[in-house]
Amino acid sequence: MRTTSYSLAVANGDLVQKGSGLAIVHGIDKLKQDLELWMTEQFGIDRFHPTMGSTLQDHIGGVINATTQSEVQSEVLRVLQNYQAVQHRGLQENPQLYSLSELLYSIDDIQVALSYDTVLVTIKIRNAESTQASLVIAQSLL
Repeated sequence: MRTTSYSLAVANGDLVQKGSGLAIVHGIDKLKQDLELWMTEQFGIDRFHPTMGSTLQDHIGGVINATTQSEVQSEVLRVLQNYQAVQHRGLQENPQLYSLSELLYSIDDIQVALSYDTVLVTIKIRNAESTQASLVIAQSLL
């Protein structure tokens, strides 16, 4: 694991400008951005990556009952495990493209808060360098 990959920085769905260029993210920040994009993209919408995305938006505006929180938590776990599987395959095929700082090593906690018009998920993760990070995913009616 000799190199670090980079992604263009995204904020609120737009590329982030840095001076006359575009900002980049790497390491744990890249991992957090990737996970946020996977969580907020609608499941199945990307024809090149059909397993990417989540169904979190499907829980907005519906009835909230005893199983809804568990369903959302299970969906978040499914997406995170899918992301790990994609990274694992990539690591086996081309390990030099990954750094320890961008590998999702563990999923430490998933907290879900639901209301009629919002799904709010707080995720605590750890990368392969044992750096902890938290991210908050909010899906709501526009």
